[in-house]
Amino acid sequence: MKTAPAPASSSKRPWVVSAALAALIAALNPQAAKPAPAVQAAGALAEEPDEAEAQAVKPAKLDCAWLPFPDNSRFKVLGLHWFEQNQPKLWRMPAQQFDSLPQGVRRRSRLPAGGRMLLKCNTSKLGLRVLPQNKGNLKGFDVYVNGSFFKSVFAEEPKVEAELVLFKDLDRKEKEIVIYLPYHQGVVIKAIGVDEDTEFSTPGHQYAKPLPVVFYGSSVCQGNGALKPGMTYPAKLCRDLNLDFVSLGFGGAGKAEANVVDLVNSIPACCYIFDLGKSYGMQDATAYRKMLQTVRQAHPNAPLICLTPITSALEVHSQAYANRSRHTREVMREAVSDFMKSGGKDVYLLEGTDLLGFAEHDGLSRDGVHPTDYGYSIIAKKLLPVTKKALGL
Repeated sequence: MKTAPAPASSSKRPWVVSAALAALIAALNPQAAKPAPAVQAAGALAEEPDEAEAQAVKPAKLDCAWLPFPDNSRFKVLGLHWFEQNQPKLWRMPAQQFDSLPQGVRRRSRLPAGGRMLLKCNTSKLGLRVLPQNKGNLKGFDVYVNGSFFKSVFAEEPKVEAELVLFKDLDRKEKEIVIYLPYHQGVVIKAIGVDEDTEFSTPGHQYAKPLPVVFYGSSVCQGNGALKPGMTYPAKLCRDLNLDFVSLGFGGAGKAEANVVDLVNSIPACCYIFDLGKSYGMQDATAYRKMLQTVRQAHPNAPLICLTPITSALEVHSQAYANRSRHTREVMREAVSDFMKSGGKDVYLLEGTDLLGFAEHDGLSRDGVHPTDYGYSIIAKKLLPVTKKALGL
């Protein structure tokens, strides 16, 4: 196996007044009479949100020509394998199969983590007309110009259509522009704003490999904790290696269910990276082993890179969380070892304790569990040589 490094008393009269007032409010507003929904975990999404039309529109910020989206001749969507059938929805799983997906995967699939828009043109200004479906916690869009980071923008008011300025007053030379889509926010893109006389070239990029790297996993794979979508470790790693990628990281839902694995397996890839994290839970090695077998059977020549969960501050201070973390790492090692013993080739195992170790918790975000941009850079740096070797780069 290849490795790398007592309730308060109250009088009856105020209660009667309060009850009467509550009854009046309920009569005027039936919604107020309904029980309040259970409080969701931080960052959780409302169940099955609809992509509704805008309830308001913010004033224009950019004097430009607004071109409708999608338009595959001008704007190439990368990282969303089923975009052709889902468009204009920026979903990461096929809409036709949503009803059969596990709830966690279905909900997180609406967030376009790893999705990018590529365009080549000579515009001096660039805008996005977007309709957010939920708050994004200030984690919006990144724009890269000719391979270099330029700016981050975000729209935070759900159902309020906004015009975002990605840049203006640049030169009129042709530029390769890549817009990283939010990893933590569902959005509808309505239009792209450019100069009136902008000239477009066919959007394309020469990657080091013709097929993408496919990532499948949980919240760390999705990028939770990153300040910018361009700084998740799949984005950073693949930018550094000039590789296209598809990110199928679903926070809290990396459980290797058979129907999810089948969809992952349906994407042709130059390499598959499995980062199921601690959301794999207390399962035994069976589902993980079956996942490896399924992908290997369909893709006999693609390297398989398996990551055990990274460390976290919570693991240091919670015995239950530490036990779960150790269990998950052990069963993943067991699955990879069994797969190798049965003849599995070109498989790599990287320990999460090496990718982001206990001495590197300055790289964790404020929740003490997920990395920051800095932490994701550490992971990408350590994962790079193994990925490069596996792909012969």
